[in-house]
Amino acid sequence: MMLICIGCISFPLFILYDMNQIKSNSKFFKPLFFVGSIILFSVTLKLSATVYDSDYSVAFLTVAVFYLLAGLNLLLLVYTLFFAIPFQEAYVEGSKQKICKEGVYALCRHPGVIFLAGFYLFLGLALGRPVMLLAGLCFTVLNLLYVWIQDTYIFPALFDGYEEYRKEAPFLIPDRDSVKKCKRDLSRRYGRK
Repeated sequence: MMLICIGCISFPLFILYDMNQIKSNSKFFKPLFFVGSIILFSVTLKLSATVYDSDYSVAFLTVAVFYLLAGLNLLLLVYTLFFAIPFQEAYVEGSKQKICKEGVYALCRHPGVIFLAGFYLFLGLALGRPVMLLAGLCFTVLNLLYVWIQDTYIFPALFDGYEEYRKEAPFLIPDRDSVKKCKRDLSRRYGRK
């Protein structure tokens, strides 16, 4: 339980990092996003490395599928946070970035929430560890609070045109139009021309 509490510290650090972008953009606060990410990653590794529950009796193929789905969600989360938006603008310069409305950000305004929740759900199922599912639930709830703060206070102050983007893309749950736009953007960017 202590590890989950330590992991929860990440989310106030993320909020402080974002608040800094709309206030002073101080160099002191710029590392907070990475510090929070490292804390969350370390806690997840520690929770994953604890002893496997030998009473967990799920077919090997099912466990393999859960691991595959957890890995896919993790890859999508990393892509969403660090590659779908310009890294230099978003994490190094801060408060200089332009709003991204394409690709996964056409799907919904906060696609990382979906991928973080999916990662913890499938990792918890693969490990057969209720503590990982509890950690994932706690981190997802805090992430929901975090993106609500972003959507309500931080991003409207940080990005020109954020109100328009709110009308274009759903908050969290993709709809048919946003899925089509996401597919079209990604195929134009990575595939078929």
